[in-house]
Amino acid sequence: MKNRTKLFGFLLSGFLFISSAGLSAQEAEVNISTLLEEMVDRDLITQFPTSNYQSKQASSYNRQSVSPDLPGWFADSDGVSYEKVEEVNGKKEWVLMEDIGPGVITKIWAVCFYYGLDNTEGANINIYLDGNPKPVISTNFFDLVQGNDFVKPPFADKSARAGNLYFPIPYAKGCKITMDKKAFYNIINYRKYPLGSKVKTFTMEDFENASKVRTEVGKILTEYRLPKGIKKEQEKSIAPLESITFDLPKGNNSIQEFQIKLSSTSDMAQALRSVVLQSNFDGKETIWVPVGDFFNNVGKIQNYDMWERSVTEDGNMICRWVMPYKNSGQLVVKNLGKEKVKIKMSVTTKRMKWTPNSMHFYATWQMDHPTPTFPLFDYNFLSARGKGVIVGDEWSVLNPIEGWWGEGDEKIYIDDDLERNFPSHFGTGTEDYYGWAGGVVPTPSDQFSKPFLGNIIVGEKSKGYNVCSRTRVLDAIPFRSQIKFDMESSCGKRSKSHFLQYAQTTFWYGAPGVTHNKPALPSFASAKLPSIKDLEMKIVKAKGSQYVVDGALEAEILPIVDKSATVKEDFSEIPMWGEISSGALKNIWFEEPGDFAEFKITEQFETSQIYLCTAVGPNSGEFDIYVNGIKKNSQDLYSKHEGVTNPYLVLGECEPVNNAFVIRIQFVGNNKEAKMTNNKFALGVDFFLIKNNFLKN
Repeated sequence: MKNRTKLFGFLLSGFLFISSAGLSAQEAEVNISTLLEEMVDRDLITQFPTSNYQSKQASSYNRQSVSPDLPGWFADSDGVSYEKVEEVNGKKEWVLMEDIGPGVITKIWAVCFYYGLDNTEGANINIYLDGNPKPVISTNFFDLVQGNDFVKPPFADKSARAGNLYFPIPYAKGCKITMDKKAFYNIINYRKYPLGSKVKTFTMEDFENASKVRTEVGKILTEYRLPKGIKKEQEKSIAPLESITFDLPKGNNSIQEFQIKLSSTSDMAQALRSVVLQSNFDGKETIWVPVGDFFNNVGKIQNYDMWERSVTEDGNMICRWVMPYKNSGQLVVKNLGKEKVKIKMSVTTKRMKWTPNSMHFYATWQMDHPTPTFPLFDYNFLSARGKGVIVGDEWSVLNPIEGWWGEGDEKIYIDDDLERNFPSHFGTGTEDYYGWAGGVVPTPSDQFSKPFLGNIIVGEKSKGYNVCSRTRVLDAIPFRSQIKFDMESSCGKRSKSHFLQYAQTTFWYGAPGVTHNKPALPSFASAKLPSIKDLEMKIVKAKGSQYVVDGALEAEILPIVDKSATVKEDFSEIPMWGEISSGALKNIWFEEPGDFAEFKITEQFETSQIYLCTAVGPNSGEFDIYVNGIKKNSQDLYSKHEGVTNPYLVLGECEPVNNAFVIRIQFVGNNKEAKMTNNKFALGVDFFLIKNNFLKN
């Protein structure tokens, strides 16, 4: 331990010397060694990065998702997309990611089966740097991310049916990553530095020369070491609404580590939710989270070991995120439950200079009432304004049945992304975001923890509580003005009468003046911990009601007033995943381009906004939509999976003619992937929505 600490101190002092010697971030060189040192520098991540890098992501997400305002936003089949196909030396390569300018690959995730659970060989990955026609890395994709190639654990390691490469790959001029077979599920995180930044491009020679640093950093990532500083301890039983308070040393200081252990309670699961951790730094509350949620222990004590949080087998919970403050700090543990709980707690502090780039540590928690699994929506982890850095998150999901609960993709909007209305980070699935893979219904055997990833709690066949967590260091996400971090709420069973119970924590640093949308929620923390039985009762009650969209003009009860001769109603069933309003569709089938069907909606007296909801699926065609002879929308309704347009198709502002809207839907062709049913393509119309001032009044 002593020699290891001494070596790291020498390496780190050299790194910090560069920063303190007056060199700007763009003048200081980024290379393998500096990136590895940054990976384990707990103090550095508290400083907003002066290098002005942007956090980016490339992935195989479904390219039918183009806008939150258009159908396809919740499209599944996120594993087969890519940037383009190129021919190299007479052979095809599928381009997964391409970047021009200086940057660093910070993380690569891949599912480690290929178009079927039996194929665990997959394809080769090629990593080209700085425009060189020869790849600097060319090897089996699965071996690379699972630690079976030249990069070993903990920098690359296997998880449940997947692998994650965390070894940094810097480049000065550009990077291209390809596969030599058709693309399959992958996510690539990378930093994009400003032009002119000094970045030393990765070479295998530099990799070998960094052997000493690699070894040392690998040990630091996986071996606990005592923090330096002044340690204070308290131990006592606290009754309902009582607290333990640590008033921290005044002036420029930081929490280096704190530990908490709960005991002497008849209901540990409830205590983990109702005992709440709070902080106040420089007069602002920055942490308000139930202790269990903060430490990935929801519903029970579960031991694990990650870089910044651990729980031992006897329930001692350890946090190693550094929490600086300028003038004053306070850490509080409060009992919002109904019975006494014994708390043993220690806090270690150390002097730490507050700089213009220093940030406070935030942990924001949210919980909602049980969430129906249909219609789909984006569940917000955090929205914040100001300057800060996302460094981790935790998601707990109570699933009332056996089966998969997490189809949803992450969508992270950074700064100008919100004006563009499209995220820089668009993922491929909830488990993929947390570094593992589905393919089967998860079981407790899929639990794991690595330095930066954890599938901490898995219910039997996913029934019960499931808790995933992720830590970000080199793949941390800086934001300079604003951020919106969403995760799709989506699961295998989609119904308005099926419910999941979510609770979620986001860990981040924020500069003074930052604001966010996650207030304290004492009513949820003090309430009875939700159970499977609670959700089952809610499901039984909800099954007695039918899903109906408010104000919908149901297409199945509207006649088709005109159509082409080859257009057929109810020609074949249109499959559906999820629910449809009033439980039925108008089922129409088209054969030739130009075929049409018309609806007439009468008793319309003023300008209106019209929306249309239709089915999407493998048999669906492409259509133009007209209102009173004016073309209002064109839409390809093909999707690999069945569903409905969410959001609805927007037909825009429409003027009635003779107090009516005549809506013509005209078949114009089909996606090349779409499948015919007896030479016909489908259109399933669920409902129309008409909104105007008359209806409002």
